[in-house]
Amino acid sequence: MQNIHSFDATQWLAEHTRGGTELSPEAREAVASFTTMWNFFETTLCENRATVAALTRISERFEADRVAPDTNQALEDCLAFWQFRYRTHQGFGRRFEGLYFRPNDKRAHVEAVLNGDADSPRDRLLALTIIIFRLRNNLFHGLKSLEMLNDQVENLVTASRCLAAVMEAVPSHLVRVERQQAVGRRRA
Repeated sequence: MQNIHSFDATQWLAEHTRGGTELSPEAREAVASFTTMWNFFETTLCENRATVAALTRISERFEADRVAPDTNQALEDCLAFWQFRYRTHQGFGRRFEGLYFRPNDKRAHVEAVLNGDADSPRDRLLALTIIIFRLRNNLFHGLKSLEMLNDQVENLVTASRCLAAVMEAVPSHLVRVERQQAVGRRRA
């Protein structure tokens, strides 16, 4: 009998699922990191209920000029990654379609930001969080097969870093803001 206080999900997946042996250690780590970061983000900034409306409220609280330069750079790097990933010479590719936007997910806004047509820091932050929200919904609601997760490593790692940058950039009661305050003091 297996000890219920120690469970190895990797072993269980390998033994009981099609594709379970194909899941790379990097994919498992990326999923674990993303799941942890999403949970903390949703608790910290979304009041335990992530919706596009909640993401909009977060973006409205964002003041790029009060954020540490390395945090702003991380957000810019995330945007550049997704611009490269989702845009093609003909517009938006199948990867972008694979986000499976729902009617109220502000797809047009995300497209405008990825195209560079909407360029305010708040517009960009909202688009980034909506992309991550779609990744979260697809991951948590089963639109990714085990084998497909191997192709999502860079995407999920970028999403995790972006969530950290958003939490560094938008004030909350759970994330330390010493660096934000230091930036504000330098500007004063």
